[in-house]
Amino acid sequence: MPKVLAPLLKKEILDLLRDPKILIGMIVLPAVLYPVMGAAMRASMTAAGRAALQLPVAVLDLDRSFESEIIVSSLSESGEVITLEVEPDKALDKALEMEAGALVVIPEGFGECLRAGKRSPIEIHVFFESGGFSTQMFAGRLESAIESASKIISAYLVSLTSNVDPEVILNPLELDYSSVFRGEVLDVPPQALAGALMGQMTTTPIVAMLVLMFAMQIAATSVAVEKEERTLETLLTLPASRRNILLAKLVGSAFVASLGSVGVMAGLWYYLKMMNVAFESQPFEGLVTISSKDLALLAVALMAANMLALTLAIILAVFAENVRSAQALVGNLYILIFIPAFMLMFADIETLPVAAKYVLIAVPFTHLALATQHITWGEYTMYAVNVLYLFVWSAASMLLADRIFSSEKILTARIRWGWKRRTRGNEIK
Repeated sequence: MPKVLAPLLKKEILDLLRDPKILIGMIVLPAVLYPVMGAAMRASMTAAGRAALQLPVAVLDLDRSFESEIIVSSLSESGEVITLEVEPDKALDKALEMEAGALVVIPEGFGECLRAGKRSPIEIHVFFESGGFSTQMFAGRLESAIESASKIISAYLVSLTSNVDPEVILNPLELDYSSVFRGEVLDVPPQALAGALMGQMTTTPIVAMLVLMFAMQIAATSVAVEKEERTLETLLTLPASRRNILLAKLVGSAFVASLGSVGVMAGLWYYLKMMNVAFESQPFEGLVTISSKDLALLAVALMAANMLALTLAIILAVFAENVRSAQALVGNLYILIFIPAFMLMFADIETLPVAAKYVLIAVPFTHLALATQHITWGEYTMYAVNVLYLFVWSAASMLLADRIFSSEKILTARIRWGWKRRTRGNEIK
């Protein structure tokens, strides 16, 4: 390497590393973000799997035959079974009261029907009472247990007689699956409904994350441009209070972000409408998509989170020297948005370890993800709590921003990046 190239190369590398957008955005943040996201995803999937195994199955055995005992035994091997002793018309409410994940009803005459060479029906109701990936995993576990019982009964029928219809031997059980969603019994397979709900519950948080990122960049840029172009001092000399200046920046940024939010929400509505075409012949049409009421509630939650994100971005931009450093500072907040959203896509917050649960609850942006879940499940009281928490954080952040704008920190606050260069003549050390 030529001697003249070495100092030039050193200069270029140090100059690039002094740039906070490169240092943090391309080196530090990915090195921290991806391991944290991986750990969060692992914790979510582990919690979802644990919840799926712990969720009990309620069984109403009206037959009490050898064949029905095979079904109960197979379900017991895959997890906890609760045996009900109630009237058939009260079984559904009793199972929900006992917080079971599903209700399996074995009708009277089940064993006799099989021995007569006929397929026998079984009612299976899977309850969708909470979000996350655990319900889908539980439905898969239930189907595997029933399939295992079906094979055992097939072998039993073969040993019993040779006059049974081969189709009955191969498929002795006539499974009648249904799903219970928002207290309504739907005549659809649980795996189909779980897949549709998971699609909605993963799309909505992603859309919300994009809106927040867009809003934060706008707010940070509006302050950083003023500082970079040295127009902030002029702005502060105008006959307007600093509180009004702060309010103008918040409202202006919120207005522009709202325009972007409208486009994103319209795209989300159209996407869910197109997804619903695939299920237009199913009874759960209208439950999979977001209704106009739910869309309005989601917009309110997004507005609350937007105001918090805008205020935090403006506060951080005060400590930046230019637009690039402001964007780098704001980028550090993304981890507080990404981690809760990705974790709650796959796990119910109640199934997480206690420490992780309370840490997530303390993070305000978690409540945007929780609000979208509570809208899906019709839990509007909990949704109101989430939105209230976001508004409280927004109000506290605005008070902090008001104090900063009212002081000289608006002009003097700085976060220094990089290392100072030492020069001796024209030589770069």
